[in-house]
Amino acid sequence: METGADSSLSTLQCPTCRNQLNVNRSLDRLEEKCPVCHSEIRVTVFPRLFRERASEIDATPAAEGEAVCSFYPDLKAGKVCDECGCLMSPRAAVRWGDGDFCLPCLYRLREEEQQVNFVGRAQLYDNRALALVTWLAPLTLFTAPIALFLLLRHRRESAAFVPRSHARWWIAMGLSVTWLLVWLTAIVVWVSLILDDYA
Repeated sequence: METGADSSLSTLQCPTCRNQLNVNRSLDRLEEKCPVCHSEIRVTVFPRLFRERASEIDATPAAEGEAVCSFYPDLKAGKVCDECGCLMSPRAAVRWGDGDFCLPCLYRLREEEQQVNFVGRAQLYDNRALALVTWLAPLTLFTAPIALFLLLRHRRESAAFVPRSHARWWIAMGLSVTWLLVWLTAIVVWVSLILDDYA
């Protein structure tokens, strides 16, 4: 699939005979027959096919006396990492939100520190704990302690992308404690009945 100089004219190839098919209109789907081999062609066309190609990343060589990129020493530095302050060329910079970051800082913020603004998904431990004590209610002898551990271990972490209430956390905590008390009472009653039988 190729896009010519004119963004309104895109070229597709027939998968059977490799004949070029000119698509000169914006469409979502293409269902036609190849004029050469008469094979049926069904293609899903995305809007990006008709967009202009992105301009090449600026890679200006650094002149004598100019600041150079920390990662590409032969390129001129045009940006600064908002986290560590290192000088970067546009080739080394990563735009994330409203800031520019170098790859080491972006990796650390995403993978090691897992800051909310940089993670790809949020870990909602209150939802997990609530599922453990509701959907797996018959197994709460084992799942309630796990839910309680998750709630207490991650109680200070805020991994949600938007502000959330603490209602789920308190409901999961209440159910976890309740199930533990129920199982503890059942075990005590069961043991007392066994001891009464031997008395």
